[in-house]
Amino acid sequence: MISVKVVGLFILSFLLIPIACSRGATSNQQKIQEPVISGSWYTADKEELKKEINLFLDSTEPEKIDGDILALIEPHAGYTYSGKGAAFGYKAIKGKNYKRVIILAPSHYAWFNGVAVLDATHYRTPLGLISIDTEVCKKLLQEPYFKTVSEAYKKEHSVEIQLPFLQQSLKDFKLIPLLVGEVEGDEYRKIASSIKKFIDKETLVIASSDFTHYGFNFGYTPFSKNIRENLKKLDGGAVDKILKIDSEGFIKYVDKTGITICGRKPIAILLEILPKNINAKLISYYTSGDLVENYS
Repeated sequence: MISVKVVGLFILSFLLIPIACSRGATSNQQKIQEPVISGSWYTADKEELKKEINLFLDSTEPEKIDGDILALIEPHAGYTYSGKGAAFGYKAIKGKNYKRVIILAPSHYAWFNGVAVLDATHYRTPLGLISIDTEVCKKLLQEPYFKTVSEAYKKEHSVEIQLPFLQQSLKDFKLIPLLVGEVEGDEYRKIASSIKKFIDKETLVIASSDFTHYGFNFGYTPFSKNIRENLKKLDGGAVDKILKIDSEGFIKYVDKTGITICGRKPIAILLEILPKNINAKLISYYTSGDLVENYS
């Protein structure tokens, strides 16, 4: 039986109104976070990985985006399932001059309160090393709710899966990886407030999330008929809150429906970060069931 994961992608862009840190070896004082899913979720071969990502990007023609792109919501399944959808967002930012990329991602394997900052100087992928913005990471660790959780990154895929696409889309940037643990109530706003201190016009924020995880393997089968249509309707309710930049409404919808959006907390923080006077667009949506033609 194939369990369905929804792969959803959203892009958030300005309406012409800009906004005014592990695992691995050390070498030459470098502390490197090694990849944990290369060779499984995506190829470990450098040239093959470049070809695969470029094929996704070249096959994608997103609609013209007016204004500056402040944020993306990107899927984090393996490239077989998510590559097509992820490419829409990364094609839209390709060649742009972001100097800093903040990734808000859910923790799937470690449980903690607040936000885990990566304790490293670099993140490695088959395409090379990405520099961590250690200066900002150190400053974030002085803020409430931010901490180092060494176990959190040892198996985690939700940050890493974004990196090869970023490396093929942007020329030079520093990375701030943030894994989100347990967050509730006013903590969303307070965490967002801390992050906003380090966002400028050359910063891109990415929330890493798949959408509904449907099936017995996920313990979530709220309907058994018209699954494709019902999944789209269920996800659509969450999409509506995102497009309205409504963090509180989004969380209430998640709590009310029980929808299994694994990156719900990163998305809610992102919605708190974003100014209200922006234009949000859904530019790609499909489910893994659409790819394999099986929704059971």
